[in-house]
Amino acid sequence: MRIEITAQNMVLTDALRELVHTRLHYALGRLARRIAALQVSFEDVHGPRGGVDVECRIQVRLRPGGAVNVSATRVHPGAALGEAAQRAARCVKSRLRRRWMLRRRPQAALTGGSAV
Repeated sequence: MRIEITAQNMVLTDALRELVHTRLHYALGRLARRIAALQVSFEDVHGPRGGVDVECRIQVRLRPGGAVNVSATRVHPGAALGEAAQRAARCVKSRLRRRWMLRRRPQAALTGGSAV
């Protein structure tokens, strides 16, 4: 699972980089073989004007194709990351479950899946 991290209008510290890797491996580690790459970006929403809102956006590119995009805005980058990682995990699981169900449906139709 390749992770790319960027930041706009804020400093990307080593501690935040390590937190990104830890949280994403915890949230998405089980699904790693189905994930091609992750892009994580942080942005200070108010920039130099002040304020303390940090937005974390996560794009998950799936194998064999498709993508999931989620975001969360919180006061602290770690909190935004935690919420976005949870959302990403839920959305990826849902997407993969949907794909699995669509693949299974034609097989049930071929075997005469319903008994009348």
